[in-house]
Amino acid sequence: MNEKYKLLREQLPHGNAMFPLMIHDIESDCSFKERVGCHWHEEIEILVVTKGMGEIHIDNRSYSLAKDTIVFIPSNHLHSMTGEVGISLDFFAVVFDIAFLNSFVNDVIQQQYFNSVKREETVFTEYIIPTFDWERRVLCLLLEIRELFEKKETAYELSIKAKLYAIWHLLYVHSSKNRTTPPKYADYQIEVTKSIIAYIKEHYESSISLTELSKRFNLSVGHLCRFFKSMTKMSVVEYINYYRISISAELLKETGRDIGEIAVMTGFNNISYYNKTFRKYMHMTPSKFRQMIG
Repeated sequence: MNEKYKLLREQLPHGNAMFPLMIHDIESDCSFKERVGCHWHEEIEILVVTKGMGEIHIDNRSYSLAKDTIVFIPSNHLHSMTGEVGISLDFFAVVFDIAFLNSFVNDVIQQQYFNSVKREETVFTEYIIPTFDWERRVLCLLLEIRELFEKKETAYELSIKAKLYAIWHLLYVHSSKNRTTPPKYADYQIEVTKSIIAYIKEHYESSISLTELSKRFNLSVGHLCRFFKSMTKMSVVEYINYYRISISAELLKETGRDIGEIAVMTGFNNISYYNKTFRKYMHMTPSKFRQMIG
């Protein structure tokens, strides 16, 4: 699949009910600043950088990334990745439902080592530059999980689950207790940002104005724009266009619809503006993109 197309798709499968784990190997396109658009999901994600450098943004926190950096992303937290144009930023992500590790009964293991993390009473280290022995061990285990998933040899699922438990143990032993309540305003920003993103995804086919969003979410235009960018590292208009182009790329790939029709279907009433915006994100025209993936 074309890398630019993969980059713009935010909804990726994270395994299935029988084996709720997936590993995504990503070679991001260094012609983009935005490497992974702002999104969230129910599953836990543990990410390892394999090449290059950049930044990851989790809620309103940002961390520098380099080879072997490990990032733990809890369930339902906003996250995105950016990188300097021309600089590689490649990584793999182990994404899994916490139910994959849960006990079948609410025993002491479930209560102390899983429920406390889910409730964020226990906070795992979010950002790891492997230095100490336990951090290097986590890195080794993640690399082993990646290899097992690729090879899919006999009983690989069992071995992956065992290594995930080992990682969870190391993260728990070196975790901290959350003795402070997060500022209510920070939680409010996160939830409103999620609501705005959900609204954009639901209404991208229609005209969406900043005035409309400010009224809907009871915020001034200036305030909405400032905190949305602080959370997503993109302006509201950039995110709207980014998402519309991602959908139009999917339609160009999977349907034979006319380019002008696709532009209108994805909220672009002006074909010239659509072509200009498509070229900005994809560095080619829609027709060239269709030819390339055809």
